[in-house]
Amino acid sequence: MPEWRTISIRQELIKEIEKALETGRYRSVSEFVSEAIRLRLEELMRVEGISATKREQLLAIPEQLLYTPKHTWAQITPEGNIRVGISDYAQRHLKGIAQVIVDNVGKEVAQMEPFGVAETWMFMFDLYAPVSGKIVKVNEKLKEKPQLINEDPYNEGWIVEIKPKNSITLEEELKKLLSSREYNKWVNKLEGRFR
Repeated sequence: MPEWRTISIRQELIKEIEKALETGRYRSVSEFVSEAIRLRLEELMRVEGISATKREQLLAIPEQLLYTPKHTWAQITPEGNIRVGISDYAQRHLKGIAQVIVDNVGKEVAQMEPFGVAETWMFMFDLYAPVSGKIVKVNEKLKEKPQLINEDPYNEGWIVEIKPKNSITLEEELKKLLSSREYNKWVNKLEGRFR
């Protein structure tokens, strides 16, 4: 009977992941693993006969992000900044974003305070900062193509990057944000009110 070689399999997998990281397609091991899990879930749902629309909705909220109850997400960048955007749930309710107006680079923002607005033809939606700090980058692509938020809210449709005040404040503020699971529960509760 052959012996299990768990360690060698694990080492082989790590080598494969390291090769994938070298190509530049992934920024971290966790990003690689997240995509692998996502692809496996999509495959399982396809086998179970779940429609493409339903699969898309079920997988719309990335696991590695944190969220505010005001529907903005936060992601730590390799530089240590906090990239901010709005959730898929929010963008679906903001069909046809026509303009995004945000505070300028250098502006200090406070957690859960507005730093800008997303405008549709019907109304304006305040954008809330998930953390306190200074705006260090604004997604310039949104000036010409604000609909990127509707098309790709978690990647090309990011809005600003905030440099946190300090690591102690950041750690405390991140604890106040929602995990993807908590955010999902929050959204489901909101959806329940409209039925």
